[in-house]
Amino acid sequence: MAERARRLFRPVARLREVPARAWLTVVLPVVVGAIAAFAIATHYVRPAPPDEIVFAAGPAGSAYRDFADAYAKELARERIGVKILETPGARRNYRFLQEGKEAVDVGLVRSGIGDSAEAPHLVSLGVTGYEALWVFCRGKGILDDLPGLRGKTIAIGGRGAGTRRLVRTLLAANGIDENDFTAVEIGGTEAAEALFEGRVDCAFLFEPPEAGVLKALMYSPLTHVVDFTRRADAYVSRIPALHKVVLPEGGIDLAANRPDRPVTLLAAQTQLVARDDLHPAVQMLLLQAATRIHGGAGMFQREQEFPARRAFEFPLSDSADRFYTSGRPLLQRYLPFWLANLVDRMLVFLLPAFAILFPLVRILPPLYAWTVRRRIYRWYGELMYIENEMRRTLTHGETRDFGARLDWIEREVNDLQPPLAFANQVYALRQHIDFVQEKLARLDGTGVTGAPPAPATGDT
Repeated sequence: MAERARRLFRPVARLREVPARAWLTVVLPVVVGAIAAFAIATHYVRPAPPDEIVFAAGPAGSAYRDFADAYAKELARERIGVKILETPGARRNYRFLQEGKEAVDVGLVRSGIGDSAEAPHLVSLGVTGYEALWVFCRGKGILDDLPGLRGKTIAIGGRGAGTRRLVRTLLAANGIDENDFTAVEIGGTEAAEALFEGRVDCAFLFEPPEAGVLKALMYSPLTHVVDFTRRADAYVSRIPALHKVVLPEGGIDLAANRPDRPVTLLAAQTQLVARDDLHPAVQMLLLQAATRIHGGAGMFQREQEFPARRAFEFPLSDSADRFYTSGRPLLQRYLPFWLANLVDRMLVFLLPAFAILFPLVRILPPLYAWTVRRRIYRWYGELMYIENEMRRTLTHGETRDFGARLDWIEREVNDLQPPLAFANQVYALRQHIDFVQEKLARLDGTGVTGAPPAPATGDT
């Protein structure tokens, strides 16, 4: 049994006898390549997604705040917390994202508020819906466009809401500048109350169709909504941030038939805007949540119309572009989010590493074989040198020295312990040494050799 074990493990023992220098020659390039591969892979691997993000919403009770709550519930399913930052509205959301004073990662921003020229670090995750712009005025005269607002007192929206910039753009397009009207910076319910009380003549509002303030204004005999039917297309063509929508007859209240006729309105488009360094996995989660939150039918949208890949002032992020092109990532379709993200990160790490290591491993056997053969073939140079010298007439001293050198070569070769696969080459070398020794002995006629001198060339 012991003898059998020795035979079985003899190859392993032979491998141990291979000089460390040979192993170094073979293994060092692989080790260096492996380190380089992992260094390159590590450069491209993103860290794990954050446990929490900050979402810039709107004031309490607003549609923006309701949407933020819905996103928080969706992301909580994947163990991503959402800290909701209440703001006055879309304009302030944009400012937080642009300036970075608050650690805001994502927010709802209305089109027409900012652009990538002043905020190049922001990207769009797509459009999530329409926000109709309602223009209500009081008085008996029915206005059907904005030129009639010249000289009036107008509620243009509160600070931070984002309404004021669009209102000024619309009025300027009609040749109405700051000196042609009196601006009052209030919005929402406060603007409706001012309109009822006569403190303002007109009010610009961004509210969802189901908002109670709109019903109050629709029912009131003191106010009427401006219908943009005649020139809505002109506004849309001049101001790309706007879209034309139609409020159908009875859209606010079917029983009371409010309004009593279709009304054409101008609408801004709400974008989900994020910082460009927001983790791609979190962007994908936000887009999947947006599909569930904004994908239903509404007063101004068809089912599954939103989220949409439109991008206005901000470029579409790479993650959003992939989502709109091919849907959810493949791994997230079959694995939980945390596991899919872990596998994805590992693939990003391992694929570049394997791309470098695989060729190195392929060349490892031939490289090792070359290293072993080199230790064998180097002695053929010695033999060829001696044999070439034997072609001329040698003195007795030269013959003795060459004989001693051949004896030294024979001892060195006998000490070689190559792997078994190369044993035949060692035996062939020994035969060639014997051949040269016999040839030298015939030339000398005695076959006597002296003590071996120090080796002239090569190392052991």
